[in-house]
Amino acid sequence: MAYFHRCMWTIIMIIMCVVGDPYSDNSNFENHFYGHDKFITRNNTKIMAQKGGMAILPCTVRLTSPATVSWIRRNDYQLLTVGLSTYSSDERFLVEHTRHMGHWALRIKNVQESDEGWYECQLSVHPVQSIFIQLTVLEAIAEIVGAPDLHIDEGSQLRLECKLKHATENPTYVFWYHEDRMVNYNEQDGYSVTSFQSPLPEQLIKSSISSSSRLNTLETLEETSSFDLLPSSYHNDAISSHHSSNPFNVQNNNLLVPSTSILSIREVHFKHGGNYTCAPSNARAGTITIHVLRGEKPAAMQHANRSSINDDNKSNAYSINCKYCNNFNYFHLTLLVMFINTFYITGLNQHFTR
Repeated sequence: MAYFHRCMWTIIMIIMCVVGDPYSDNSNFENHFYGHDKFITRNNTKIMAQKGGMAILPCTVRLTSPATVSWIRRNDYQLLTVGLSTYSSDERFLVEHTRHMGHWALRIKNVQESDEGWYECQLSVHPVQSIFIQLTVLEAIAEIVGAPDLHIDEGSQLRLECKLKHATENPTYVFWYHEDRMVNYNEQDGYSVTSFQSPLPEQLIKSSISSSSRLNTLETLEETSSFDLLPSSYHNDAISSHHSSNPFNVQNNNLLVPSTSILSIREVHFKHGGNYTCAPSNARAGTITIHVLRGEKPAAMQHANRSSINDDNKSNAYSINCKYCNNFNYFHLTLLVMFINTFYITGLNQHFTR
């Protein structure tokens, strides 16, 4: 009986080593997949989607495979879809299937931060074959160049640039507000909002494939020039073709190149001062405060300059005082050492004289 138990435990340990722990960490699936000869989509593909937008997770199988395709969310091992049927109570999940092309993409509407993680596209063959797709959720933001404060002389021209960053979808609109009043079509008060201009395709591709990770992509987007948005499908195709030579670690950084909306005022008057807001339809709004100057610096700037001058004067005076103090202390220390030395030598002489 003991021999039988030992054999059973040996078999169980072998199975666990071969199959692996089903509750193991899912943070890295670069080498964690089951077969790949029946998939066209690369394993470990990374997809980005902005919060509130739509995410499309690709899964394309070869036409020679008649098996059923299922989607599983690895965070909680929830079965989402089987074939064209949705098994999740969340209506945001839906299969996007293209007949005679083997496309079985998982579409997620109104993406939330909780959707971030790994998803498994599984093919019901024997043995089971799967690939893993990673979804990263970002928040698109609008930033106005020069924020939070900008000082401008009355009578000069004002040009505000609002950049949309970390976006994966085009905004439906971008509204500009002066305080609480929209000024997109308020030409009588001197406001003018320019429309977007599409970038050249080669510029978009160069900017898109310049990084190979999410961190590098975000850093590149912070520094790159401003272009308008192109459809995300074009952007994805460009990146996918670039990384097609790497079948195991596709970096599908489908972030759009930052677009820019420009608000301009030909001649600034005192009434144009105040808070301005750039509010895209699908991103967090950006704000800036405009201070209109009438031939002199604002009190805050003058106060800052006076404080700077006073601090400099105090610093110089302190340096001078310390300089003399150091010399003074060194002089007294020298005298003290000489006095002690003389006293010691005198004492020795008196001792030996006795």
